[in-house]
Amino acid sequence: MKTHSGIQVVPDFSFDNCPDLDILIIPGGPLRAVQTMIKNKNIQEWIIKHKNSEYICSVCTGAYILGQTGLLKGKKATTHHLALKNLQEKYPEIQVVLGSKVIHDDNLITSGGVSSGIKMALYIVEQIMGESVAKRTAETIEFSQ
Repeated sequence: MKTHSGIQVVPDFSFDNCPDLDILIIPGGPLRAVQTMIKNKNIQEWIIKHKNSEYICSVCTGAYILGQTGLLKGKKATTHHLALKNLQEKYPEIQVVLGSKVIHDDNLITSGGVSSGIKMALYIVEQIMGESVAKRTAETIEFSQ
């Protein structure tokens, strides 16, 4: 399988044999590519199958894919700042939050653009491993919070 930018991806598991997940991260990308993904019923069903994962996360426009599953219904969420208005229009049942890089509602965590995805990853590290580990990780990767 190749990404829209031509990178080859070779997964260890398929939708059919994927084990239970602790963390599911739904990436975003160009809105046109994401709009193609939200039409894929297999992807929607697979995400819904894993709705009880400890954390279900989206980066950037991955919020659209998560929104299409209905899991964000009645929840707070965010996405890339240029897609916020469109996300709210497409999914009016989502409480789209402006001005926040990371939103955590129940077991769902959404984030803005790429650097917000890094901020979300550090937030998850903090939730699981504690603040000191998250700070040390941020320093190691030279990420200013």
